[in-house]
Amino acid sequence: MKYLFSCLLLIISFSVSSQSDCQCTKNIEVLAKTIQKLPVTRNTSDLFVYNETLSAANNYSYTGNYTEYDCFQQMSKILVTLNDRHNMMYSEVGYEVKQSDTLYHEFPKFEGDLDRLKTQLEIKPLEDVEGIYSRNGFSIGVYASEENLIVVNLSGGKKVWQKGEIIGQFLKYGNGRYLAAIGQFHDKKLVNFPLEIKNGHISKLQLSKSNATPDYSRVKANGTYQYSLSGDITYMRIGSFSGYNPTLKNAENFYKSLEEKPVTRDLILDLRDNGGGGDRNSDILYKYLRKNYKEAKLYVLINGNTASNAEQFALRLQKFKNVTLLGSKTSGTIAYELGKTYDFPCYNFKGFFTFKGDKKYLEYESVGVQPEINLENSEDWIKQTKEYIAKSK
Repeated sequence: MKYLFSCLLLIISFSVSSQSDCQCTKNIEVLAKTIQKLPVTRNTSDLFVYNETLSAANNYSYTGNYTEYDCFQQMSKILVTLNDRHNMMYSEVGYEVKQSDTLYHEFPKFEGDLDRLKTQLEIKPLEDVEGIYSRNGFSIGVYASEENLIVVNLSGGKKVWQKGEIIGQFLKYGNGRYLAAIGQFHDKKLVNFPLEIKNGHISKLQLSKSNATPDYSRVKANGTYQYSLSGDITYMRIGSFSGYNPTLKNAENFYKSLEEKPVTRDLILDLRDNGGGGDRNSDILYKYLRKNYKEAKLYVLINGNTASNAEQFALRLQKFKNVTLLGSKTSGTIAYELGKTYDFPCYNFKGFFTFKGDKKYLEYESVGVQPEINLENSEDWIKQTKEYIAKSK
């Protein structure tokens, strides 16, 4: 038992020592080597901004109590220079509320008068990305710093976040689109993901300004796959194109059930909030629609959370006759495909990067697919679509 205890102490000591010896430049070196192998590098003729940001990250002073946080932010700034929205990083270390002694990354605090900041943000116009966003008692302040946005906790957070703690940053890459580099609200794990701020809503995080009108751009109903019939209009909700079970199996069962349904002259295909997946799923639906609805009128709903394979699918449908895209611009996470996970040497960071791309979608990367008919977020989208159908007769 004494020998076992000594071994455990040795292992713990080695683990702590290896982490304390960590330097962010080690992570950046691995990141730079990884990026050199990515398809986006081969598709980019001018890497000046990337090289400049890489140099700045290497020369950044990683001192103080927040080296892990600073490292994640600098690495995220490197990622955002690349025109590939699939690439992301995350940390395996978070915060477990039930275990108060669990190690987690420390986050910096807001330096200044927090009440004054809150007052300044409260009067920001609805259309301004700066402001206060809330949900269920959790409130964050979003304010500009250079061309990016800082996110600070103003209240709530279920004991995970302290008031005045900096949650992270929204790194701008264009036209209301950002790469989030933040700690997750429920466990503080550092993560990356693309998001959009529009009309007082951060829909990806389900956060809104107090004076924002209800957001009908997102799907309110439960269920990944849904079907309904109203007169001569068929409605299909396709919430995922995941190629893995159980979602794939549910999709296959749903598509098979469509064979027993009547084919109508109008079809509303709802791809809102469909984060994509793969052709293994979407090809089944495509073949069904090509067989049964090629001569019908298709009305395809898309929004800012329609991403990846779902964006590709919307474009594929335009080969049909009489296809209309309605809603708002898609995510712009479309041209590449995720590959394997990479381990970084320090801070328990991992990366999830792309391994191949399709050049025919490059023009939509970071931009999104634009609908032919823009729908108002303040009114039900299904209702607006049916009204459009009626007017088109």
